[in-house]
Amino acid sequence: MKKRIVSLLLALFLILSVFALASCKKDGGTSGTTAPATEPAATGTADQTTASTTDKWEILAPKITMLAESARSLRIECSSNVSAEKASKNDVYLKGPDTVVDGVTPLIEQMVYERNKAARDLLHVSTEFVFWSESWGKQAEKIDIAVKGKDPTAPDLFVNMLNELNIELLNGTFKDVWTIPNSFFDFSTKGWLETWMETLSFTGDRGYILGSDYFLDVFRAVPVLPFNMTLMDASAEKLAPVILEEGETLGTGETLTPRFFDLVEQGGWTWDVLGKLCEAIWVDKDGDGQDSIRDQLGIIGDEYGDGGQCAGSFIYSCGETLTEVYRIEDESSAYNGKQWIKYADTSEGLNLIFEKVKSVFDGSGSLSTSYNFSSNTPEAPGIAYHHTKFASGDLLFTGVCLLGGLEDEVFQNMDDLYSVVPCPKTDVANKYNTIIYSTGDAGAINVNIKAPKAKALTAYLQYCTENSPPIRNQFLQIVMKYKVTTYDQGTDRMLDIIYDAIRYGRDKTVDDLVGDSNNRWHGLMRHQHFQAGSDFISSQYEANRSTKQTVLDTYLKKWYTLPKIEEN
Repeated sequence: MKKRIVSLLLALFLILSVFALASCKKDGGTSGTTAPATEPAATGTADQTTASTTDKWEILAPKITMLAESARSLRIECSSNVSAEKASKNDVYLKGPDTVVDGVTPLIEQMVYERNKAARDLLHVSTEFVFWSESWGKQAEKIDIAVKGKDPTAPDLFVNMLNELNIELLNGTFKDVWTIPNSFFDFSTKGWLETWMETLSFTGDRGYILGSDYFLDVFRAVPVLPFNMTLMDASAEKLAPVILEEGETLGTGETLTPRFFDLVEQGGWTWDVLGKLCEAIWVDKDGDGQDSIRDQLGIIGDEYGDGGQCAGSFIYSCGETLTEVYRIEDESSAYNGKQWIKYADTSEGLNLIFEKVKSVFDGSGSLSTSYNFSSNTPEAPGIAYHHTKFASGDLLFTGVCLLGGLEDEVFQNMDDLYSVVPCPKTDVANKYNTIIYSTGDAGAINVNIKAPKAKALTAYLQYCTENSPPIRNQFLQIVMKYKVTTYDQGTDRMLDIIYDAIRYGRDKTVDDLVGDSNNRWHGLMRHQHFQAGSDFISSQYEANRSTKQTVLDTYLKKWYTLPKIEEN
């Protein structure tokens, strides 16, 4: 009972600390609401920012209302749903429907509509959403042309995939939120969001807008490892020796899944454990004496494309860090006191990751494939087939899947129960890592807009963010179809771990920025490279590190010279 109470208190604290953003810009100091020095001091605290009746909004809303109408007319562009790595669903989670009909409009869409309408009514702003039709990979170029050409019809806020933000930030196309005078965002409150902002932004003292719950796709892009709870419980006799401590047994009528949750929560979820589970679950269904797609398997890992979503998460969520942050302490340098980033001097961390992952896929009960994403047959078992096999109860773990991917019908229609865990660590001494995969959408302000509109825009985004937790919870009910079962508490515990472990996104972000498909670290996890082992990985690291560091240094220097929005 004591453990349950502590867990509930921790979960409550997480919800309050993660999803409440206080007002003001970064240098506002404490987590309390600190008004800009040039304006009357606001009353209330960060704990009072969850409803429209708080002191904060009573004070700030009139300031927005007093702005010129042109400064309160907000145009928001969302990334295309075409040819992307994901189905964006920004039309659902950001824009929402134009009208709602009771009993017809889905609940989550009605909640988005009501949240957005409340923000517009409170702040007296108008919002227009546009969806550009350019496919992924072309949007960044179009945005750059529109913004640098000072196109008067260009959106005020771009909501695009993070990898495109990486490109455009360095071109000076997007404003970073911390340079906006008297912005209503405050990232000074410690918590996982700030930790992620500091490690994902290139320098740690600048960052673009991540509106938390408002940009729900940030959460849709969290990598998780779904597992089949029904299969785990049905195979308890084989799997229990891996999960339980030596000499322990399950009690009469006790199921195994809750004990697996305990193992993960206590930090014991590693690649070594995964490998042993794969060996224990393996059933040689086709009788050929070796792993094959027709067997009952523990996990299938894809290496689709240049390393793929699954392989990328294996690399960047393993608990090892591949880049280091330090401050320049040279008074003669123009960058004195600035935070810098460098690749590790040796490939030791990368070698460890590859060897751990390789040991799992060298063992029984696991496969790696490199077929087309949508391939859905045993002859060409792409990710779609991995999911089909998982849903049929013949696969314990899917391989990495984005949390939002669990909205797909193959998961929603399966009869077995499923839950999620973080990606395994290389060692019990490591902390869990969760990256935000590059398909996650975040917002950035057009470099050409004036400070008054920037204020109105950040106020609108923050109000929506503060009133979005019910939408997030509804989203989780959708993606975790079985959250309302007796396994509810365990699933919530896993999601808390995953959210709380969002750190070191810097590795993935930096590598996407400076690398191409030939020298990204996760791109080395192609089948022929993957099997070559640590000697190959070491040679590639040494061959590419210097060049990649030179490119990164160039970007960091440019990052510190990006233009700022002026007060007037």
